[in-house]
Amino acid sequence: MVGRSALQFAQMAILARLLAQADFGLMAMVVSVTAFMQVFTDLGVSTAIIHYQEISQSQLSSLYWLNVTVGMALTAALMASSSLISGFLFHQPALQPILMIISVNFLFLAAGQQVRVMAEKALQFSVLAKVEISAALGGCATAVVWAWHSPTVYALVAGALVSGFVQTLLLWLLASQGWRPEFRFRAREIPHFLKFGGYIMAGDFINSLNRQADILIGGRIFPAATLGSYSLPRNLSLNLAAVTNPIITRVGLPVMAKTQHDTSFLKSVYLKTMRMTASVNFPVYMALAVFSREAVVIVFGKRWINSAHLLVFLAVFGMFRSCGNPVGSLVYAVGKADLAFRWNLALFFVVFPILWFASHFGITGLAAGQAVLMAALVIPMWYFLIRPNCGARLGEYLLTLLSPLFAALIAVFTAYLAVSHLTTPLWRLVDAVLVAAPVYLAVSWVVNRSWLIAMRQLIFRH
Repeated sequence: MVGRSALQFAQMAILARLLAQADFGLMAMVVSVTAFMQVFTDLGVSTAIIHYQEISQSQLSSLYWLNVTVGMALTAALMASSSLISGFLFHQPALQPILMIISVNFLFLAAGQQVRVMAEKALQFSVLAKVEISAALGGCATAVVWAWHSPTVYALVAGALVSGFVQTLLLWLLASQGWRPEFRFRAREIPHFLKFGGYIMAGDFINSLNRQADILIGGRIFPAATLGSYSLPRNLSLNLAAVTNPIITRVGLPVMAKTQHDTSFLKSVYLKTMRMTASVNFPVYMALAVFSREAVVIVFGKRWINSAHLLVFLAVFGMFRSCGNPVGSLVYAVGKADLAFRWNLALFFVVFPILWFASHFGITGLAAGQAVLMAALVIPMWYFLIRPNCGARLGEYLLTLLSPLFAALIAVFTAYLAVSHLTTPLWRLVDAVLVAAPVYLAVSWVVNRSWLIAMRQLIFRH
């Protein structure tokens, strides 16, 4: 995940200097559409495969061909609806050819989805690391070379397609372990997978709409260039959590699923993963908010300086959002896909009205609305999702968040005061990191010692 995120940061930094803000705005709209259509690529059975511990070869084959069929259908559906989406939803005719080209990615994803899930279930993360870093490297190189020779939005499209194709190809070459699907499909073998997966698919669909609500609303209200000035710092914020959170969710789900009936174990695992997530993410996001101008100038270039104030709100949004990711692993591990669906459906009727209202205060209002909304969901998430499924008390839950939050506040604002006399963005950021890191570790030793001990064991393996 560190390798993939480093490539994504490098790609953003380079392309931000080669492409126009409107290009990133168009691609944000494309991603908002494909993100929730991607939910249908396997009808939610990926999580069902991890949840159920005994699956026959015949069942896996039937599920695989179901995935491929759905992938073909999604490609055709996006091609057919591209004109309606670009014209009616976003009022951006330039989106139509982009949507038609990117639709091919659904075929690539469907062809390799089940191989990836089976590798995750077997905890083959060393192989998956090679596959995903190679795919990210191929996509990054393609996008940069394309943008260098032809600086248009199609550089981003080409990068996404190459990444998807390379990932699927390498999954079959390196992660399949000789497994091949049988050439048959038996619907009677998979109804319980579809029932379980149906709730997951419905919940993920609503969740995707909730995650992309700001882009869907912003794409309809604001020009592409304005949305681009918002989407790039938004992507930066989301990509920071992508360094650590997928490790928690992708490892945590199969581990918790194997012992899904042991409530005390689930509570222990969940609270430890929450502490690990918050302890790593909080100081990074706090620094991103306080040093937003420096981060924008260094990563994106001076012409993006007007996005710095947006990054402040989006960093707060990303910080609280990072706390919610491990919840899904807990809920799905205990087989409560229906609960996840009801939660996401309830959020749908909260997220869209609030962000629609916030967008009437401009693009800054939209960013602020995201931050306030995500912070307000911390307690309800505990009450409805965490408490019933692992028995964690409110005090235990909040302590895992407040300890790293306190340490991060002390460290980052100490660093801010220490570099107040500097004016060069690069040196301000470098010196701030050099000051904040030891302060954060020192304060953590007092208020968050269990995390430091766990990190020492992880790094030194004893």
